[in-house]
Amino acid sequence: MEEKIRLRRLLPSKQVAALLADFAPLLGKDVALAVTDQDGRPLGSHPTFPSEAIRFLREAVHEAAEIVITPQGALTPLRAEGCEVGWVLALGSLPSASRTRALLKALRQALETLIGVALEKRALARETLDRYREINLLYNLGETLATCMGVQELLQRVLTQASQIIQARRGAVLLYDEEGRLTVAASTGLEAGGTLAQEGRALAEEVARTGKPQIINDFTNGEGRVPLLAVPMRTSERRLGAILLADKADGAIFTAGDEKLLAALAWQAAIFLENARLFENVRRQRDEIATMKRYMDNIFASIASGVITTDTQDVITTFNRAAETILRVPAHEAVNRPYRQVLGFLRDTPLPTLIEEVRRHCKSRIAQEITSRLPQGEQVHLSLNLSTLRGSNGETLGVAIVLDDVTEKRRYERERALVRRYLPPELVDRLPDDLAELGLRGERRVITVLFADIRGFTSFSEVNPPERVVEVINNYLALAEGAVRYHRGIVDKYMGDAVMALFNTPLLEEQEHAWRAVQAAWGLQEAVAAYHQRVPPEERLFMGIGICTGEAVVGNVGTEDRMEYTAIGDTVNVAKRLQENARPGQVLLGRTTWEAVRDRVRVKALPAVRVKGRQTVTQIYELVGLVGE
Repeated sequence: MEEKIRLRRLLPSKQVAALLADFAPLLGKDVALAVTDQDGRPLGSHPTFPSEAIRFLREAVHEAAEIVITPQGALTPLRAEGCEVGWVLALGSLPSASRTRALLKALRQALETLIGVALEKRALARETLDRYREINLLYNLGETLATCMGVQELLQRVLTQASQIIQARRGAVLLYDEEGRLTVAASTGLEAGGTLAQEGRALAEEVARTGKPQIINDFTNGEGRVPLLAVPMRTSERRLGAILLADKADGAIFTAGDEKLLAALAWQAAIFLENARLFENVRRQRDEIATMKRYMDNIFASIASGVITTDTQDVITTFNRAAETILRVPAHEAVNRPYRQVLGFLRDTPLPTLIEEVRRHCKSRIAQEITSRLPQGEQVHLSLNLSTLRGSNGETLGVAIVLDDVTEKRRYERERALVRRYLPPELVDRLPDDLAELGLRGERRVITVLFADIRGFTSFSEVNPPERVVEVINNYLALAEGAVRYHRGIVDKYMGDAVMALFNTPLLEEQEHAWRAVQAAWGLQEAVAAYHQRVPPEERLFMGIGICTGEAVVGNVGTEDRMEYTAIGDTVNVAKRLQENARPGQVLLGRTTWEAVRDRVRVKALPAVRVKGRQTVTQIYELVGLVGE
């Protein structure tokens, strides 16, 4: 019986939830996604997915289809190895049918790829361990069977003993060859092509086919009456052939006792024959098995994952090449030593506890991650899979540890998560795999910086409860973020009731960054005005905006544990000071920004001011409108 594929054992729920979180915004802000197993049990969702929705969506499927779309949502089956193993479900206000099908198909393919990789890993691990154990057993067995006699010698001895015991002058042993034909393997006194040989062969074929012994005492040829006796050679598993005896001594006939005696001899001969054949095969294959053993040893040593095994006394018995590379520990210093001595630098991690739990409770521990420092001082992130190591009879031999170095993977995920804070998902997917190409560690370039601050917010917060204050500020900041992203900028950070945005960063390059920033500011003021029409007068706050264009260093700032992507430089300071000087509802531009967009905007030149932190005065302009509007 084939093993049922269980998604919960293949895909970690966190991994599924993370993938759904990436896809859900593409289908719509109100859409929820879920993955269930074949029985409808949820494996992961984003955001919360009602259980009753799973039931009625699955009940909506009346026929086989790749993707089913209903008024309430959509669903598509997950398949692995030709079987249906689960479902992907979407609930909520979906986009067009074609876009929904395309996105669900992409999500399904991503999940099926993860399932396929997990199945391959599981099959490879099982096959490798099984083959490794089997080859060792065959190799040792072959050494023992090397002293057995050959097949031809055995057959001739069987025929000689049968003829002596039954007192027959002639006989033959017939065996099935590889093509299923019955051929003479050993004979005495029977001439090929003679009448007796032909009749005896026909009898042997019938006996071998039916498995029932036969005696023919009335067969006659030119020599007179010649009795025949044939019995099958077979084991409990298969037919091997037949033993034929002819011409009993002193003109006697074959009896039921002869038949019974020859049948017992044939049964023993069949066992000996199987052993002899096995001996010849093993002798032929012994060198092949030894070569294969060395080959499997090399494969075991070449597996990309580190593999460590310990016995019941916590002594390391296996330490492959990948484990040497990952842990920076030579195998000759690890094997036959207690793991607590060899891996002492991991004693303060969960590893000792995990090994003890697996050994004591005989339960696997999958995808356990630990962080530590190697003896050389470098930090490493390890993903561990631990399971009980068992013998051929099911006895516990120790613990098997498979480890992978996920340090670079975690760094990649941290950088992607950082970038995802600033860019919409569709842009994140277009970024190169190596984010170092984006200059995240710092790049000097000309950018445009926009600061926007909610005016009157301090007095508003003094007379309103905190819950309402947070709700109102989030509404205004959402307007700001929408305007910035619409005009190809990134929101750098929120600072209380203010927002800082950057245009033309390495993450999102824009040639006309000054114009984009001005459009974002003007669009934000229009959005605020439209928003005022929907809220009570006490919530009608205004925003003061400052924009400056110039050189700045853009990149990651902070420590390994807390990193932020931002810009540093005089341009940032000037933009901030302009915002501080702006009145409610006013947009102030620095001179460099105005020069870049002067043909596209209507401005009012204001008196030069000395902004805080600068020795020279700064010419500023109030944005009055956009040309053509």
